[in-house]
Amino acid sequence: MSDRQGRLATRIGALALVNPVICGSSEAVATESGIQAALRAGAAGVIAKSVNEQPAASRQLDRADCVGLDSTGSPVPWGAEATSLFNRSGLSQRDAGDWFAALAVLDAEAAASGRFVAASLVLGGADGAVTIAGQAYAAGLRVFELNVGAPHASEATPGAIANETDPTALRALVQRVRAVTQGMQLWVKLTGLSSNLPAQALAARQGGADAVVMMGRFMALVPDLDSFTPVLGTSAAYGGPWAVPIVCRFLALSRRAVGKDFPLLGTNGVRTGADVLRMGLCGAAAIEAASAVMHDGFVALADIIADLDRELSSRGVRFTDIIGRTADSLGGYGDAPERPGHWLDFVPPETRR
Repeated sequence: MSDRQGRLATRIGALALVNPVICGSSEAVATESGIQAALRAGAAGVIAKSVNEQPAASRQLDRADCVGLDSTGSPVPWGAEATSLFNRSGLSQRDAGDWFAALAVLDAEAAASGRFVAASLVLGGADGAVTIAGQAYAAGLRVFELNVGAPHASEATPGAIANETDPTALRALVQRVRAVTQGMQLWVKLTGLSSNLPAQALAARQGGADAVVMMGRFMALVPDLDSFTPVLGTSAAYGGPWAVPIVCRFLALSRRAVGKDFPLLGTNGVRTGADVLRMGLCGAAAIEAASAVMHDGFVALADIIADLDRELSSRGVRFTDIIGRTADSLGGYGDAPERPGHWLDFVPPETRR
């Protein structure tokens, strides 16, 4: 093994990864050619475009739209420098069984280089999730991601997409999906639209998940300052590098809830190797990147991996050496030292008179 391979290698339970950078589910990997491009770019794995059992969810793909936003929150032409991604999405229009059969071929090819291709389901209903998970198992796939936190649920056609934020119900759902996916890696992706992610992460573990992914993007509304109408005409999912510290906090808190030996994955806003390093320090054994690929193309994956290797090499550490180190030293407000009057250093001069 080369020094670079040793620095970047990581694991999600029994699944060894050549590096911690996974291409997340998006329209960019809605085709076999997109998945192959992500693997060629160096991704350790690909979470293929999601499906579910609801026709309305796949029809939503025909209403999909996307725009980049600059640092002021204003839309910019597609391809221009953007700090956030704002989009309305839908699910794959491929038949789940046919799609999973195609993914299984790609996964078998990817396995030869220590990589993987995973199926993904965005929750519509519990019964549908169990049925489709069973199809992924029957296809011979090694990894199945159960996304119970797609941000679009509140805006999509009623019944098309569902979020599950109740820990008790989530544990029961994961148990049902686990029962039909024995032998597969089962990853549960949680919503960003909840404050009880640690409890949800624990519920997923108790239900039999092999790993938890956090966290989905946020729903937002962007007014157009010229037309005074909503950008894209609707609310939409919103994410960007500004979200990395938010994800890091929930990774650290969830690590406390589920234990240091349970794998967590971070997602939302990763654009650089430093972002991967930060999520790793807060407990992520790997990350998923999707918005960067949508905006910058598959080269974004190669760039993130190369940047991460530079970050690790410059510090003389392996990725596995740093997982959770910041999370494990996180204190509460009551642990901070008392510094009477220090607050005055941060206020205008008039306040101190």
